[in-house]
Amino acid sequence: MSKPGQYEREDDLGAILRRIQHYCAYQERCNHEVDTKLMAWKVSPAKTKKIKHSLSEDGYINEERYARLFVRSKFHVNKWGRAKIRYELKSRNIPEELIPKAMEEIGDDDYMATIRELILKKLSEINTGKHLSVREKIITFVTGKGFEFDLILNVLNELKI
Repeated sequence: MSKPGQYEREDDLGAILRRIQHYCAYQERCNHEVDTKLMAWKVSPAKTKKIKHSLSEDGYINEERYARLFVRSKFHVNKWGRAKIRYELKSRNIPEELIPKAMEEIGDDDYMATIRELILKKLSEINTGKHLSVREKIITFVTGKGFEFDLILNVLNELKI
């Protein structure tokens, strides 16, 4: 198979399309990731537009499907909060109107349970001999994961920490 940078010289739109289809079939991709890959392969903007249209028509890329999967995986696997997930979706140029739909993938009960789980996990790891209080360390950790400050405080108060 040709090296990615050779496509423009060979002028082989079919080869580029097959390779990017494989790239999209391997893992869910968004338009931004496809643009980045095609740019790295030095594909012209005109060909990029044709390729992306074909990928969209054939179901290889779908922004809503990508956003929903992204939200589910980052929440359940990485234990990210809504703020961090929303930021990452925006950085991938996901349309603003799709973000609330994708966020529906996170149930409120699961969300609160995850905050509790992260707080209890961090509490068990904390060495209290340092200068920060236990509460401050927990808040710093859980907000860093993208969870909302007020929800963290509610759980901390509920757990009496």
